[in-house]
Amino acid sequence: MAMKLALLSFFVSITVTLVGQTTEWKLAYSLPMKMNQAKLDQLNNIYTIHKGEVLKLDSYGKELNRYSNKLIGDDVHIDITNPMKVLLYSPDQMQLFTLDSRLGEMNETINFFRDGYEQISLVATSHSNGIWLYDPINFVLIRLDDKLNEDRRSLNIAQLLRLQLYPTDVIEVNDKVYLTDPAHGVFVFDIFGNYVKKVPIKGIEHLVINDGRMFFIEDQTLKTFRFVDSSIQEVPVDLGLVDFVWVNRNRIVSLNPKGINIYQAIR
Repeated sequence: MAMKLALLSFFVSITVTLVGQTTEWKLAYSLPMKMNQAKLDQLNNIYTIHKGEVLKLDSYGKELNRYSNKLIGDDVHIDITNPMKVLLYSPDQMQLFTLDSRLGEMNETINFFRDGYEQISLVATSHSNGIWLYDPINFVLIRLDDKLNEDRRSLNIAQLLRLQLYPTDVIEVNDKVYLTDPAHGVFVFDIFGNYVKKVPIKGIEHLVINDGRMFFIEDQTLKTFRFVDSSIQEVPVDLGLVDFVWVNRNRIVSLNPKGINIYQAIR
């Protein structure tokens, strides 16, 4: 069933300097959908999650595909790093579902408890069809290869950093692994799980990283952290009261109490 668009009759244009270039943003359209998450892939497709259901919408907000599984509940993580192999993970069930580009199940569901893990709280896509796991009992990052065999494991991160950790998200981008704990900041590891550094920005629950920048909301303002020089810049786009934000190269999607707003970049 195609979602009805609430197209706006006007556009809000904003000028912002990002990485040495000027970008204009316009509020393209809104969707009257109340969702828990909304993410963008590099083709501007939108993925939303609500009550055990995943919707994939095209760049205009028209429904393309739907995946329903009432067992996964609302506390579910979706990784769309590879749109051809979407990861959907339920920490409560400790089950991982892999979905194809049409949101059809690709393989048998992975049950980490059955595979011998006491607890896995986070899962993320890794290079060469691998998967990163975070074990909150032993405070370690674990990488599985394409055959789901463990091929590397970090040191105990809590002991290494002398912190009590409660990470909320993990992602691999350009041979770096990022782990965020809202109380402490974002921790950066190399591709082998070795600790590299800490980005001391607190309050980040969901990691949004592209083009060498990390996007985050602070005081209801969208900001970027540039890894190359550790500079922080504001993106003066008026998102209003938001619950969740995701950014790709040319779009911003935000969740608010009324639904979803999609902003388009104009160069």
